[in-house]
Amino acid sequence: MKLLTPPGVAGIAVLLVEPRERADVLACLRAPTGGSVAPAAGRPPRRATLQLGGRDVDDVLVVARPGGELELHVHGSPAVLDQVDARFGLEAQAIRGASERLLRTALSVEQFELAAEQRAFEFDHEIVNLRGMPPGPRRVARDAALRRSAVSMALCAPQRVALVGPQNAGKSTLFNRLLFRERALTGATPGLTRDPVAEQTTLAGYPYELVDTAGEGETASPLDAEAIERGRAQREGALLIAVVDGGRGPQAGDVELAARSALVVRSKADLPAAPWPDSLRRDASFSAEQEPSPALRDQFGALLAAARGLPTAGAVGGFAALEAAQMSVLQALDVDGPAVP
Repeated sequence: MKLLTPPGVAGIAVLLVEPRERADVLACLRAPTGGSVAPAAGRPPRRATLQLGGRDVDDVLVVARPGGELELHVHGSPAVLDQVDARFGLEAQAIRGASERLLRTALSVEQFELAAEQRAFEFDHEIVNLRGMPPGPRRVARDAALRRSAVSMALCAPQRVALVGPQNAGKSTLFNRLLFRERALTGATPGLTRDPVAEQTTLAGYPYELVDTAGEGETASPLDAEAIERGRAQREGALLIAVVDGGRGPQAGDVELAARSALVVRSKADLPAAPWPDSLRRDASFSAEQEPSPALRDQFGALLAAARGLPTAGAVGGFAALEAAQMSVLQALDVDGPAVP
């Protein structure tokens, strides 16, 4: 029996029953009336109960394919699939190539568009073609592939983004709005966030790992000091979004963080605005309490893409690297040597 849908927790899993397995599987299915199930090709799916080991395991749909194959649509919980595997043996389809892997794991339409485009290319074959070009055209073609790959890699690998700023500046509220759910605890009490909270999402099509860090400020206990240090450790390799309390105005610590941040934003735009010095840039103002999540996600997705120098997410217009190993091959390509037949 083969698993046609990607492995992992899912609402539905689709299993392929080969003709040699058909009788054995049908013997484990019972119609709602209690009788046997006799699916026929070209007929609507049949509802049935899957019974294994003398007990009901799942409520399933049975679809008959031409040639004697069956599709079994079961609930995709690991507990159900483990029992099916123990009884019949379950073989997951092999994922061939980076584009197929991205197609199965795409979190945004834009990632899907890139994966669908790259399925038309076989990376190793494209590298052979490049090596067969004369040096001048090879360099031009390689450089174009590298430019495309800078975008494709940004679409494949999540970029860490850390929200930084003082306590009670609105970082956790913004974090929740960008995720569409209440992931981090928020409230008027400063210092509610202690351990960094990280979640993956997509903004304007590009994948990100958002990190909500403990706010900078006075530490009343060793635990508070440790929380701030953990938050600072999350900044390594991350883009920083400095969140400044718009009702309080920038403080000395905000200016220092802003100098190292990709974006500087004023929070609490629904409150009377405190003075903002001309010397401190401000990339956006927002009220996370009043602005809907979709608008904030669009706004910050566009700001982050611009800060990274990235175009609109999606297909890149030619073959490109989708994994670090492919990128290394492309970067190491000899563009000046003789053509390799």
